[in-house]
Amino acid sequence: MTASGATGTAAGVTTRRGFLLAAALWGAAGRDAGAQTPAIRIGGNPAWFPYSWEEGDRLRGLGADKAQAALDHLGLAAIPLTFGRWQRALAALEHGRVDLLVSALWNAERTDRMLYTAPYATDDVRAFVRSPDVGRYRTVADLFGRAGVAPLGSAYGAEMDALESRGLNLERSGTTEGMLQRVRYGRADFCVLVHRNGLHLLETLHLAGELAPLPFALTRVQIRMLIRRDGPLADRLDALNTLITDA
Repeated sequence: MTASGATGTAAGVTTRRGFLLAAALWGAAGRDAGAQTPAIRIGGNPAWFPYSWEEGDRLRGLGADKAQAALDHLGLAAIPLTFGRWQRALAALEHGRVDLLVSALWNAERTDRMLYTAPYATDDVRAFVRSPDVGRYRTVADLFGRAGVAPLGSAYGAEMDALESRGLNLERSGTTEGMLQRVRYGRADFCVLVHRNGLHLLETLHLAGELAPLPFALTRVQIRMLIRRDGPLADRLDALNTLITDA
């Protein structure tokens, strides 16, 4: 699954090659003047519209735009990196190969090694079902006992964990496109996705007439950025929070 060709109000950020050249020029100028501009390596979820997605070696989306603007304000050069998969981006942050991920959901298990910013956007988590079946589901409880699927590694917070413990059955495996196709052909009853990204996927995969989100949210999520506790932005977290949440 990719988000190539996605459109939105958020403009893209400069390519990695361009930023490497810019960083080199800044560094040379800084040495001549006795100072050097620090460079911050940024990445994100490669296919999570509208918050971040990758197009070749470009990082695009609302989170990328906000990170770029905040770093510019702080006098820091940004080097966008692409990873192809979310798990690779997370591993790169944990091992110091990237300094900032521009799109993430809160996960308590990461907080011993990483720091979350304040949220810069909110969204719903919805169940997507076959369009003729929408009327069968009036409340969340109507999903209990049904066969559900969710993206591999997805975690939507305490409210979703509680729903799963009460009977919301979610299998986490495969690609998002594959999961939507399973719902389409009746091999699963519903697929759980963040609402705006799910709608975008239906349009991209030409499934908007066959699948649809239920009219109620399973939970509400906040979209944040993620940095390392020992990284170059750790002591600038307060300033970063102010800049990315400024309307």
